[in-house]
Amino acid sequence: MKSIQLKVSTPKTSSRKELLVRLVYWIPLLIVFYVLSLLSLLALVVNFFSVLIRGRVSFSFAKIQQVANDYEYKFKVYYSFLTDERPPIIPEPN
Repeated sequence: MKSIQLKVSTPKTSSRKELLVRLVYWIPLLIVFYVLSLLSLLALVVNFFSVLIRGRVSFSFAKIQQVANDYEYKFKVYYSFLTDERPPIIPEPN
């Protein structure tokens, strides 16, 4: 199992222009975040029944959950003003 490490570089000051851009940039990020959350929830249910019936985890569904969790962490760091580094709108596969 691989652990997750997230390094956040908090800026000392932020520009007002960046804050305005951030408000517009949040819209597609939120849409992708909610879609990934829904897919992650479905993958969780499928994996639950996979373990219950077959006795093993479906790694393709576990990968969906991993991508969704990574995206959630990057999104929440940006959303809570901890960094100015914008996460990609489309999640990057690991």
